[in-house]
Amino acid sequence: MRSLANFILFQLGWFVAVLYPSQLAALVAVAIVATHLMFISTFAQREFRFILMATVLGSVLDVVHQNLGILRFPGYEGAFDSGMIPVWLVMLWAVFATAVNHCLYWMRHYRLVLFGLPPFAGALAYGAAERVGTIEIGYGLWGIVAIGVGWGLVYPVLVRISQWLESIEEAPFVEQRW
Repeated sequence: MRSLANFILFQLGWFVAVLYPSQLAALVAVAIVATHLMFISTFAQREFRFILMATVLGSVLDVVHQNLGILRFPGYEGAFDSGMIPVWLVMLWAVFATAVNHCLYWMRHYRLVLFGLPPFAGALAYGAAERVGTIEIGYGLWGIVAIGVGWGLVYPVLVRISQWLESIEEAPFVEQRW
């Protein structure tokens, strides 16, 4: 049930961010993360630390993509033209981080899926956001490939961070689960 609730909240956060990219989307994301930590997460403190780490890592990836001209944000000016990404995208990374240890937890047990699916899923998600006009992807197909490569590198690192956090804390249950 927790994984299903997490999946629904994750999808809600993604759709709100992509369809209404604004401060409102960032606030919805904060509410989703808070709801997740209060009602879904078994180890809320550990998961909060993971969400912070994942949000920073994912945001760095998007800042790199933005600075390389791969990601652009139509309608945003000022700081967004000089290396910043919108706050709704930062918070979308936080929402995504909630899924890594819940509805996407199963992926860590299958190496082929762990390394093979994220490049396609990440590129597909960014491609869908471009189709609705939320973002623009530079360099055509090469931009999509770069996003896929970024996701192919970052997602296994996120899983490794998650495993590390599990290993440094004693679990009160026989099988540790987030």
